[in-house]
Amino acid sequence: MTRSLEELIAAVGDGSRLPVAEMFYTVQGEGAHTGCAAYFVRLGGCDVRCPWCDACYTWEGTDAPLTAVTDVARQAAASGA
Repeated sequence: MTRSLEELIAAVGDGSRLPVAEMFYTVQGEGAHTGCAAYFVRLGGCDVRCPWCDACYTWEGTDAPLTAVTDVARQAAASGA
């Protein structure tokens, strides 16, 4: 289901759900934590449009499924990162 950005904002409502484009375990590849385990949560609907972004598909991510914050936190905690 494709939603407009306004519909996405309304659907997120009280902040208990987020439009999650993807979540994954990885090893941090840059910065002070290079080489450390990391768990990335990429949200859909970003409107910042950073020129160095490696996840441009999330800019219009209004198709991203709404996921309960508690489920996101549970999966991140279980990842071992």
